[in-house]
Amino acid sequence: MNWFKSVLNPSLMLIRLATTAVFLASAISAQSSHIYDMSQPAGGSRVDFAMHTLFGKLDGDDYFDIPGEIGFEVTSPVEPFLTGQLREASTGPLVMTPLVHGWIPNPLPFLPHLVDVYARDLEFYFSGLPFPIDSATGNFMADAIISFTNGEIEIISLGVTTIWPMASLGSDPFQIPGRIKQYGGKVEAILDFDLRWADSYGGMSLAVDCSGLIPCEALIPGVSPSLNVPALVAGQQATFDYSGGIAQSTTWLGASVQGLGTTPIAPLHIQLDLQSPIPVSTSVTDAAGNCSWTLQVPNASGLSVWFQACQMGLTTPVVATSVQ
Repeated sequence: MNWFKSVLNPSLMLIRLATTAVFLASAISAQSSHIYDMSQPAGGSRVDFAMHTLFGKLDGDDYFDIPGEIGFEVTSPVEPFLTGQLREASTGPLVMTPLVHGWIPNPLPFLPHLVDVYARDLEFYFSGLPFPIDSATGNFMADAIISFTNGEIEIISLGVTTIWPMASLGSDPFQIPGRIKQYGGKVEAILDFDLRWADSYGGMSLAVDCSGLIPCEALIPGVSPSLNVPALVAGQQATFDYSGGIAQSTTWLGASVQGLGTTPIAPLHIQLDLQSPIPVSTSVTDAAGNCSWTLQVPNASGLSVWFQACQMGLTTPVVATSVQ
């Protein structure tokens, strides 16, 4: 065969985690369940926000990033998902941008700001009560709270400084709409985060609006796709082995002669790590999730080639080699 064809805020009413213990006491039913640590895109999701005081809207930062994993407990590791629950990931809390700063400028520019608000080193996680998931669409309305594990909020108003340590504090319950779906060997979820909070600190009213889409994903248990590429000898046959995938599913072998890159394949819910990938061949995995391709190596000694295999929701690491 020819190869080359998605808050932060000091929260509505800050409450002790001890107060939320009862709120978190409900477990996900009597069914067996699975807990996913769902990873976000590199760098974390962006959350936009605006802060307002009696002096007006704060200038300065208007968004923050929240790297880390989202803990998501579901009644089954594969569809249909019936019930879900947000929780802290086993890898730890979400870590907000280290410093967020907003201020109200003084009408006299040579004088200090009227108000400065700093959010430093905030870490938190979402948790809450179990919620139903539509088994057909994957849509849900999550009951959630934000629980802080680190950081502080500092407000300087007219020369008066007030600092709130945030560890062990949390928000009032609020709702997060979202969706969770399985695509072959992967589970994808998205949280439509939108929280509005207002309170008074040291006699100063502060209102915060936060919103953002938080996408996250995880591989289903038992899959670990890999590709074995043999030594390639010009003009001879070579057998490529795929293993650790989804059983009895279409599997694609791709290649690039241009090297590494980023190529989304939307119908498969994946992103290939190849530049200008070439479809080489397809096969169907056996009951163990394995398959192989025996192909003719072109007469192109010295040619560098990068290979990657994929299924719905799954990709192998890239294997780089060259034709001998």
